Amino acid sequence: MKRIKPTNDFNANEVALTNYSTGDTMTYAQLAISISHIHQILYNNGVKKGEHILLSNNGTPTWVAHLAGVVTYGAVAVIVPSKLSNYELSDIKERENIIDLDLSGSGRLHTSHEDIDIDIFKFTLNDDIIVDYSYNDFGFLSPTRTKVYEFMKLAEDIKRRYMKIRHSRMPSMLLANRDCMNAKDILASLSIGSHITLAGMNPTSGTLLQCLKKCRPHFVYLDTKTAENMIRERIFPIIKDPDKKSYMSSSHARRTMLKQVRKRMMFALGGCITIVSVTGGRFSPEVEQFLQKIEFPYMFM
Repeated sequence: MKRIKPTNDFNANEVALTNYSTGDTMTYAQLAISISHIHQILYNNGVKKGEHILLSNNGTPTWVAHLAGVVTYGAVAVIVPSKLSNYELSDIKERENIIDLDLSGSGRLHTSHEDIDIDIFKFTLNDDIIVDYSYNDFGFLSPTRTKVYEFMKLAEDIKRRYMKIRHSRMPSMLLANRDCMNAKDILASLSIGSHITLAGMNPTSGTLLQCLKKCRPHFVYLDTKTAENMIRERIFPIIKDPDKKSYMSSSHARRTMLKQVRKRMMFALGGCITIVSVTGGRFSPEVEQFLQKIEFPYMFM
């Protein structure tokens, strides 16, 4: 009943998920058990292929296990921010035809005698796998729908990027977001056996840098606001130091300085970073121009 690579294909003792703010970890063996538990709950409640299950995005390993369990079962995970008004929640439930279900173990019981038949060969590349709701620039909730083929493409892209680097350890990824974690990126990362570190909601730039130094990720996923705050608070004060104005008057000195800034930024991100993927819109012109000048490896999702 799985649409993503089975988690038990990886070393059971390898850590799949780490919550940096609490120190909680979940191995691939524990994740596989949690997924099986979610499958059983969905089956007992009569959930069928393509039905929509609501998941509140709180960025914890438990939430990730629920997410993986729902999509591997064949249902569609409808992701919403953790703090919604009653009106917003009711509107989404009605719009997406949500099955009200508590994945902790309770919920409506399946009383029908009809068999629950989920055939993986009936899935098509255009089937929805995730519907992710987030606030747009105007403050309104809007959905982003991910289909099976889009998810498969992302997983292959992550795997291809990892194959280009030297394999001293399993692929490591850091996800940090001001509002919510990107469900598609998390599932794609798990599908190639990554160790994912969740930095928590609204991490400060100081907390984020400590997390980066500890987990030394190959790939980092940040939202625009978090990344821009870190640059303005930690990088700009260095290069805009009044004592360096005379030193920066020379073009050679500026190039040397920018090379050192890039080197220090890469070191601050753990020293193993290959790409920073940014979600939530573009940077301000000042920040984007700076990143392009130092040829920093980032891309917008």
